[in-house]
Amino acid sequence: MIGVPVSGKLLGMDALLSMVQMPPGVPVAVVGIDNGENAALLALRILELTMKCG
Repeated sequence: MIGVPVSGKLLGMDALLSMVQMPPGVPVAVVGIDNGENAALLALRILELTMKCG
């Protein structure tokens, strides 16, 4: 999962904390608050690694 916390009443901290509290064994990557561009770049990197290994 790639989490993108979005700012709101609590400036995105509530969204950020909910993402980092996933249960053990669940792979989670969280980018900065309101930083969808970095999430897209991370997804491309993951796909690139998958294609090189597969």
